[in-house]
Parts: sequence; structure tokens; C-alpha cells
Amino acid sequence: MFSNPDQIERDIEWILNAPNVVSISNDIQVDDAFWQLQQRPHQLDYQGGRRIGFYYQWLIQSLLNAHPKYQIVEEELQVDENGRTLGAIDFIVKNASGELEHWEVAIKFYLAYHGEWHGPNAKDTLAKKYQKMMGHQLPLSQTDAFVSQFPHLNVSKRKLLVQGRLYVNPFLDKQKVENPHVEPDAISGYWCWAKQCPTEKRFFELERHQWMAAPQHSTLEPFIMRTPVQRAQHVVDEEGKHWFIVPDDWPTAHA
Repeated sequence: MFSNPDQIERDIEWILNAPNVVSISNDIQVDDAFWQLQQRPHQLDYQGGRRIGFYYQWLIQSLLNAHPKYQIVEEELQVDENGRTLGAIDFIVKNASGELEHWEVAIKFYLAYHGEWHGPNAKDTLAKKYQKMMGHQLPLSQTDAFVSQFPHLNVSKRKLLVQGRLYVNPFLDKQKVENPHVEPDAISGYWCWAKQCPTEKRFFELERHQWMAAPQHSTLEPFIMRTPVQRAQHVVDEEGKHWFIVPDDWPTAHA
């Protein structure tokens, strides 16, 4: 089982309080009505894939299904043109006013280095993800292919939700990333190379489904560094601060 009911409840609460990672214009932000009128779903059982993106999308689906004023009309809607798939729309949602909205949602974790926000897999960057979502995924519901394929879906609004956490290295000079502009509240974690890992701190291992909201330390395994570190390790310290400990050759050998 990828997650459990207690973790799911923690993650639901986290989603309801976490900021967007990127600064998003008001017209494509999820409206306040969705967050303010939210009903918590209970007794959920996740049976999906073992990728955090699948899990996060299922959590958003669960929040929409529990909402008194919002309703999922379609999800994972594939848009085709001349036998070629242009992409898939995450959700078509009927909002509190009865309008149809196209939602794209994502959960991402990025580390600041050399003017970019890199994923633990360093070839993935926030700039690339944001450009893809804004330039390709959100406009899908405005394409001729979508309109001809789904003439009954009169989408009037498009919404983007990108949550997650951003990490800075406390042992480097301040890392400034210009593009895209991010929400300061999302910068709430640290990262370091294995050789920089503080020896005076106690760390605890996080499984992938615990990346959003970490459980109590008493339920986690202590983190023991095995050298050389081969892949990025997501851990939490005694103060509840999230860290990524990355191999000493990151990002060069991990792009």
C-alpha cells in the first residue's frame, strides 16, 4: 500500500494550507470559494500508482468529490487531433457558479542551484514545468481539437495548481532564481550535498508518500547515510525541517 488513512488525512490538511509554488495570476488561481467551503473527505483508501504525482492528483480528486459546490465533470480527458494525442486534461470542473473550469494540477519539489530550481532528477526544472503547464497543458481546452471533440464542454475558465516545496542550501551563498517567480512561503526546506550533511543533527527517512506532510518522528526510521550516496534522499530533522541530501556529483551526473 502506497499510503494509509492517517497519512492521507495529513496530506489533505497540508494541501488545504500549502501555497502554490509559483506566483500565479488571479485569473488562473483556484478561487477562494473552493478552499473556504471545503469539506474534508474521510475514510479514504488509495489504490493508485506509486508515484507522488498520481497520489496528489487523487487527493485533489477526493477534495473535489467531497466539495458541496464543486463537481468533477471529466478527468484525464485525452485530446486528439488527426490520430495524434495532443495531451490530457487533468480535470473539467463545474464551479460554484455553474461554469466549467479546466484544472491542471501538479506536486513538485525543487532545489535552488545556479539560477535554477532543479528537481532531485536534475534535468527536471521548475522553469520547464511551468512553461509546459502554461504554454501547452492549460491552452489544451482552447484548441480547435478540443472544441470539435468536446463541443458540449464550454470551458470558460482555466485554473493552475502547483503545490510542493522549494529547498535552498544553507551552506552556499544565497541562491537567487529569477524565473519563474515563486511564492516565498514555498521556500521551506533545505538541501545539501552528502559531504555537507550536518553531523550534529538527527535525520529521519521519508518515504515518497510522506514528502508532503511528515508523520511523527517516532514512526520514522532514523536516517543512516550510506556512502557514497547514490540518489537524493528526502529526510526530516528533529525540528521538522525537510531536507534533501544529494550525491556529491549532483546535479552534473543526475541530469
